[in-house]
Amino acid sequence: MHVPAAEVPLWLMLSVVALLAAFSPVPPWVVEQFYSLGVYPLIQTWLTTVTNLLPIAVLDGLIVSLLVVLLLWARRAWIVARHRSVVDAVWELARRSVRLTAAVALLFFWTWGCNYRRLPLEGTLSAGQGVTPTPERLRHAVADANGLAARLRPSVVSTSPSYDDLAVALRAPLNRALDLLGRPPLGAPGRPKFSLLLTPYFTAAGINGMVNPLALEAIVHPDLLPFERGYVLAHEWAHLAGLADEAEASAVGWLACMKGPPEAAYSASLYLIMEAVAALPAGERGEALRRVDVGVRADLQAIAERRVRQQPVVREAASRAYNEFLRANRIEDGTASYARALRLILASPVYDAMGDVRRDRKPPA
Repeated sequence: MHVPAAEVPLWLMLSVVALLAAFSPVPPWVVEQFYSLGVYPLIQTWLTTVTNLLPIAVLDGLIVSLLVVLLLWARRAWIVARHRSVVDAVWELARRSVRLTAAVALLFFWTWGCNYRRLPLEGTLSAGQGVTPTPERLRHAVADANGLAARLRPSVVSTSPSYDDLAVALRAPLNRALDLLGRPPLGAPGRPKFSLLLTPYFTAAGINGMVNPLALEAIVHPDLLPFERGYVLAHEWAHLAGLADEAEASAVGWLACMKGPPEAAYSASLYLIMEAVAALPAGERGEALRRVDVGVRADLQAIAERRVRQQPVVREAASRAYNEFLRANRIEDGTASYARALRLILASPVYDAMGDVRRDRKPPA
């Protein structure tokens, strides 16, 4: 008598495949050659081109869809519990949850997540590694960034570039930065979008922007000050270019701004001043800030005042959650990777770009 083979449930099959994708020890060079340099640029160009056609954030649609699905599942669980048993309802809900989680995880790995496993950017620097941000180097960085910002500020203080303006101006500079560091160009720059659902959360959590990894779209905070927008957009575009690590996206975004218009270079200068001052020993930070140009310091104060709307509880919860997300994706230092950006920015050829701007931008008459 023939006994048919037992079918493997879809939820179980997807779970096994997702676990294999998450924990398989694939060498970084394999990810770099076959995914980050091969498959991902094609996916990014196609998917971002499609999502750019929509004026609203696809992420908002995904969130609404998830809420609808959860409501339908809850209704179904209630019916099953009434007509069969609570155990059956819980078991069915568990299977559905596992299946959806596994499917989303696999989509995440394929559309963007594998970039977390690529070869590190440090290997492309002149010395083959980053620079240790010693107090002396940090003081020099603050002085250099302040000198550049003070020269640029008179020509940009009266401007208020929109995200769309910056999107036009930053495309070529970003690709020049990527080329300088041996990375492929960004196929389709993401149209800067705002999230209607998440913006209040971004405000409370202190989040300036993000990339939707399932739709490869760039989402930015609508309330950023004009002199914050350039660096934030360049940072998110660096993510879109396949630089998942926060430090690497920060360094490439900073370099792109230095190669971009004065508004973007000024934005990146402010970012470097803030990061370098924060990395100095506590006793030196006040003196470092007092040495900053008065106008530049006023803009830094404006950024600090905007951040007052953050909610410490929400910010800490968001930071802890993102830290665990990064660690789960093999970024061992988690959210501390943001601070690691200084190792890359202070290294050649990234840091050299600021000297080029200082020579190119003449003081206003």
